[in-house]
Amino acid sequence: MKNILLLNFLAGSVLVTGGNKIQTPCKTKPNIIYIVTDDLGWSDLGCYGADLHETPNIDKLAKKSLIFTNSYAAGPVSSPTRAALMTGKCPARLNYTIWSEAASESEKKGQETHKYLPPATIDNLALEEVTIAEKLKENGYLTAHIGKWHIGDIMHFPETQGFDVSVASSQRGAPPTYFYPYKGFAFGELRFVGNLGMGANGKYFTDREGEYLEDRLTDEAMKIMQDAGSRPFFLNLCFYNVHTPLEAKAKDVAYFKNKLSPDFHHQNETYAAMVKAVDDNVGRLLKKLEELGIAENTFIVFTSDNGGYINKYKDKAVTTNFPLRSGKGSLYEGGIRIPTIIYYPKHPGKGKKIDTPISTNDYFPTVLEITGTTNNVKNIDGKSFLPLLEGKVDTCLQNRELFWHYPHYYETTKPVSAIRDGNWKLLEYLEDGHIELFNLTKDIGETDNLVNTEPQKANNLLEKLHKWKTEVNAQGVTLNLNYIGK
Repeated sequence: MKNILLLNFLAGSVLVTGGNKIQTPCKTKPNIIYIVTDDLGWSDLGCYGADLHETPNIDKLAKKSLIFTNSYAAGPVSSPTRAALMTGKCPARLNYTIWSEAASESEKKGQETHKYLPPATIDNLALEEVTIAEKLKENGYLTAHIGKWHIGDIMHFPETQGFDVSVASSQRGAPPTYFYPYKGFAFGELRFVGNLGMGANGKYFTDREGEYLEDRLTDEAMKIMQDAGSRPFFLNLCFYNVHTPLEAKAKDVAYFKNKLSPDFHHQNETYAAMVKAVDDNVGRLLKKLEELGIAENTFIVFTSDNGGYINKYKDKAVTTNFPLRSGKGSLYEGGIRIPTIIYYPKHPGKGKKIDTPISTNDYFPTVLEITGTTNNVKNIDGKSFLPLLEGKVDTCLQNRELFWHYPHYYETTKPVSAIRDGNWKLLEYLEDGHIELFNLTKDIGETDNLVNTEPQKANNLLEKLHKWKTEVNAQGVTLNLNYIGK
């Protein structure tokens, strides 16, 4: 029924010419595809230096695209970055600085174990916020979300935020299992990925034994691309991989287990197999674009929502972000620097590396400019990086500051704020006010704290950071009167 309704809804004529191949009239507006992975680290791809992992399809995409070496997530965890991706606003301005489940429980956490209490934050992206889907829909786009949502409950699902179609959305941050029927007990509750009773090929659940979630999401994505016909589409494809639980196809796990070497930085065969599942499905998606004849009119962003998760799952480290320091949750580079590959068909990048820093906040204004969509939204924190896509030098982007605010506790961090200004990076820890200063050009691993040798630079960055936090009304921590500690 869902597919019938979708076909009735779509505008434009479609001519089927054998198999699944569809011929469409030449589109003047480009299709837009976001491929957003979950917890994929900066060095998890072949084109970013991975050793154990193999990503031939993503590497092939990179060879015709631009590879951003200083691309940053707006937040060090999922929900804040995804909210920024939708709105172009930084998480601190939205007061959405932690993932949804933790936000709803924030006042209960840390009553005894932490010296300070995190602020109360929102756990649903406000319906009043204008999303990229709403703006593109105004411009005639079919808007579709597939996969992880994690920025709202059912009353704040994609359909309420400008998406015509939503498949496999979930209020939670991770599925209980990556195998059909995608439901089970996790974190003390029954979890499930909904809306997947019937597949894109029309088979009912009885025929889907052993189906893998990322394969299914890609099936659904390709069906929507095909059904769009002559109408330009915005596809927000959000894979649940490579977030825990670590589960992958047995043959892929066995392959990477045999490949393991003590010389590798990456040492988790199941995680490597999950990365392969992402790569396999990126390959399927790119092939479908070619079959439909729309590859050269489709703008593609491949990215992640935060740095790789470096802690253990079942007594084994999940991944490493080497040579970057730390990982998910932290404001060190390993927690916020992410792989980003962008294909702009008007100006193919041909594998060129771009060192100019960009942020998740920047996609909103960039895509609006590319599509000729009116940008009349106030308080946007992102800046369009279209000049970079066109091969131009943009000194405004090179010289601007980037900011982060994470007033929460995580396995890798205590409450912290940070600023990057040129090659300089400063972190301010909110419990005791101590600061750390790094020169990222000379010290990408953030091992040499220069705060004592560069006091003027540290004071200058700290002043900028404080000014920004005031401007966006960033919420701070408060002293925990019930703290029981040494």
